[in-house]
Amino acid sequence: MTGKHIKIPTLIFTLLALAACGNMNVGVTSFEANSQGSPYGQQVDQGPAQQADMGSSGYYGYEEAMDTYEEVVQETLAPAKDKKDANSTKTTSPAPAKSSSAKNEAEPAKETEEKTSGKTSEVAEEKAEPKAEPKKSEQPAPKTEEPVLSKTPNAPRSEVVGPGILKPTVYFFAILNEDKNGCKPETRRTLHGAGSKPLLKVCPKTAAACSLQGSCGVIQKGKMHTFNIIGRFDGQDRYFEIPEDGCRFGYGVNSSCLDPFYTLAADLTIYKPGEVIFVPAVVGLELPDGSKHNGYFVIRDKGRGIKGMGRFDFFSGHYSWNDSENPFKKIGLGDVNTNIPYYRIKGEAAKKVQASRAFPSLPPHAVTE
Repeated sequence: MTGKHIKIPTLIFTLLALAACGNMNVGVTSFEANSQGSPYGQQVDQGPAQQADMGSSGYYGYEEAMDTYEEVVQETLAPAKDKKDANSTKTTSPAPAKSSSAKNEAEPAKETEEKTSGKTSEVAEEKAEPKAEPKKSEQPAPKTEEPVLSKTPNAPRSEVVGPGILKPTVYFFAILNEDKNGCKPETRRTLHGAGSKPLLKVCPKTAAACSLQGSCGVIQKGKMHTFNIIGRFDGQDRYFEIPEDGCRFGYGVNSSCLDPFYTLAADLTIYKPGEVIFVPAVVGLELPDGSKHNGYFVIRDKGRGIKGMGRFDFFSGHYSWNDSENPFKKIGLGDVNTNIPYYRIKGEAAKKVQASRAFPSLPPHAVTE
């Protein structure tokens, strides 16, 4: 047996060993590397024409195999070495990118998550939307009353004192027509002025009314005489006659004009002339001239029976406390047992009220009806 024949079994053994390792197929496959990551491509099945060119033993012819033995062994071993190098490189290289199928599976999941998150956000917004209040700028401006008609004092809290409780009464400028309701001459009484100077003889009822109210108008022989009390001296009331260009409704303390429906008489040992009082119950009260009361009063007068905290006499112009048309009577200001609250106004807020009522004069817009 020659050396050439000895190599044949060795070749066969080598080929079988390689086939067992999965690196080549015998019979119908070529010496191609498998597809498990090899750079040499995929296995290729031999077609009928290729199989016909092969020997009956199922592998390449003897002579051809002997001539190419060394070359085949080198080519077969080379892919294994390259594969080993590739595996060692793989351990140190960054992780390979995900396959397109894995990416496609991840993307729908991400989109689903985003859609779910978006849907949750939309639901949250829909739930929150009814609770959200519209911007103030988008709301129509509410109709507001004039500040003077506010039911609370239009002043800083530091300038408001109270509340207190009223003990009110009402007084007025009495007009007595003695041409219609006269009396016997022998019953008449004299109204005295300064220095006990006689001014006018009047009926007893007229004298009593002028003393009680502090100011009055007496009609005799078609002429109006207006008087205002100066004070009481030696048990006798003293008056002065109001000039035509004077305060037509009478005078309070310090020669201040009585302002109908906006004047109070108070205990001047507690309150000061010019002090401002706010009565919420009077706000919006319609007055005889059709105007609305703002609730503010100025203390301009004093009275004999007006004593104590919250004891005020409300001046109602020509309207008697018994007159059903008197606005003050309508809200119970003629009853000392009422429980109507009031506030004392101080500072700049009080000055504004005084200016609006032209204190101590009579304002041009005074209620004269």
